[in-house]
This record gives sequence, structure tokens and C-alpha cells, in this order.
Amino acid sequence: MTLITTAHLRLEPLVPAHAEALYAIYREPGVRRFLITRPASRDDFDRLFDNALRFAASHGMWAIVDPTTDVMIGRVGFYAFGETARPELAFLLSERFWGRGLATEAATAALRFGFQQRGWTEVVALVRPANAAAIGVLRKLAMQPERTIVVNDAPAVLYCGSECPPASL
Repeated sequence: MTLITTAHLRLEPLVPAHAEALYAIYREPGVRRFLITRPASRDDFDRLFDNALRFAASHGMWAIVDPTTDVMIGRVGFYAFGETARPELAFLLSERFWGRGLATEAATAALRFGFQQRGWTEVVALVRPANAAAIGVLRKLAMQPERTIVVNDAPAVLYCGSECPPASL
């Protein structure tokens, strides 16, 4: 899989060595609050992480790394959503890095990969209705709400986008 660099980030293909750092991010209260799939234990996280590793090979899944410190600060990539396996963009970022535009930067790079390298014509994303920051990222990516569904006993809004994000992002 491809290493991607952006103005402020390095997106490294997700590998087993990223598990500990990602587990710490998943445990941050602000991050946990909005997770679509919230692991209740380390075993649950390990199953979730193994699933992400499988999608790293088939769809693309990256560790978001701060290149100035070489610290993993999040994760971005794609799962397969629903019965038709639509590419689903998923991203999360450590609370310490919120509010800097880094989630938008990482998601933009991942979307470009999906549209340009994988040849996808559309991508979807799930977000909890109260996650205003993630909704803001999806709007910056020109994704639009498609419908509200229930995922893991809670509402989630399914967003859809069908083109590369603007080059200015």
C-alpha cells in the first residue's frame, strides 16, 4: 500500500506496530464519545484493529503520523459499507490535534487515493449526529447527507460524495 505525504502529515500504511498507539487514541474520552464502533475491551479493540488491517490491504487504511515527531495521531481509511460494500471513509484523530484542520487534510488525501488510485465513483461516511466537527470535515469534502440509520443501537448519518475533494483542501 502507498505512503502518502501531505503538507502537515504522513499517512503510513496501517500495520500491527500501530496497534498500541491507536488503542490509546480509541480510549480518549472525546474520541470514544463519537465512535461508530466503540470497543468495550482490549479484545474488542484487537478484533476491530484486525479488521482495519484487512481493509488496509483491500481498500486503504493509514496511520496518521505527525512527521515532526513521528508520533501516530490518528487513523484514516476505508471500510466496505452495507450489502453493496460501498467504500466507507473513516477517520479519527487524537483530541490533542483537534481544531487544526488535520482530519480534513488526512481525509482529503485518502479520498484522492480512493478516487484516483482505486477508481471509485463514490464514497460514503458514517457520523454520529452530535459530532459537529466530523460533520464539518465531511461538508468540506463536498459530502452530502444521504439518510439517517441506526448503527450499534444509536443513530448515525450516512454521507455520500462522488468526486475528488477540491485541490485547495
